[in-house]
Amino acid sequence: MEQAMTTYEEGTAALLQEVGAAADHANAALHVLGTVSSRYARDLKLNLKGVLKSAHLNDKETSLLALSIAANQKNGPLTAHFQALATQAGATADESAEAVACASLLAANNVLYRFRHFAGKEKYQELRPGLRMNIMMNPATGKHLFELMSLVVSAVNGCEQCVKSHEASLIALGASEEQVWDAIRIASVVASYDRVVY
Repeated sequence: MEQAMTTYEEGTAALLQEVGAAADHANAALHVLGTVSSRYARDLKLNLKGVLKSAHLNDKETSLLALSIAANQKNGPLTAHFQALATQAGATADESAEAVACASLLAANNVLYRFRHFAGKEKYQELRPGLRMNIMMNPATGKHLFELMSLVVSAVNGCEQCVKSHEASLIALGASEEQVWDAIRIASVVASYDRVVY
């Protein structure tokens, strides 16, 4: 079915501009938002700007965290945007690739550990996952940032056991609770952006 080009409200166009998407980028959610003067579109844009400027994380860390969530959500426009942002902030190709790899690895881990938690049987706690996870041993991003990415992906994927484990590892590595909270705030806003720009 052919659809005529729609001119979105200024707020919706600003959502696209904020993440470097083409002005004519279209999807069903943007169309619905664009039919009214949405205060939410402005809030979402400002939320993204706000969480990416952290007092506790540097620009490279915030953009790589955002990249890991965009990849986790399988969001092409956001993945491209945050990868470019990470590069501008000094991230290497290896570090950007690791943010994407972390999202993929945690997808597997979150399924396994959520199952263990939901099933609640001792036997499943004893059985080894038997998956290769070499990337965790010597991450290009460093242990601290890799754990932060693992935490935020686990939070978005709803794995309680993984969230608790990665948060505890971060505190043991010397991370502050403010750093953890800022990382979670980034994940929450990127996940919300994913619902309207995809």
